[in-house]
Amino acid sequence: MGAVKYWEDLAHAPVRRFGPVVFGGALLDQLLDLMGEKHPVHDSDDFARGTDRRRRIVPGGFIHSITSGWVVQHGSPAAIVGMRRLSWDFVRPLYPDTPFWFTTATDRAEEIDDRIGLVETTRRVFDENDRTYAIGRMSVVLLRHAARRTATAERVQ
Repeated sequence: MGAVKYWEDLAHAPVRRFGPVVFGGALLDQLLDLMGEKHPVHDSDDFARGTDRRRRIVPGGFIHSITSGWVVQHGSPAAIVGMRRLSWDFVRPLYPDTPFWFTTATDRAEEIDDRIGLVETTRRVFDENDRTYAIGRMSVVLLRHAARRTATAERVQ
């Protein structure tokens, strides 16, 4: 896992690309049981086919969770202290056991004060042919490097 990213690291960062990621059927079953997310379009191939899907689909909340976790595990965690806004547009269904990729792009960043800053990002989830599954927009508050230096100096004293 990489070093923690602060506001300054993400405010003008290039687009970050990750993948391929596969959300396996066994993981889907485990999370559906754990979360109680038993809507039939996620839990039943027969039901999903009746809704013009090929088979059951991965819930949107799980798409957000696995892409965020993948960034932390394969990239680096961010010094997030709070989330302001999160929204997703689900363009096409994502089926279990289907490889996908995603990008995270910084759209806008602003300093709030000398301790924290705001970063707005767009995450796009897509297949090997660049067809979009989902687009997520997130606004988060992050610690700034100056806040890290101040906290370290205070601990030393």
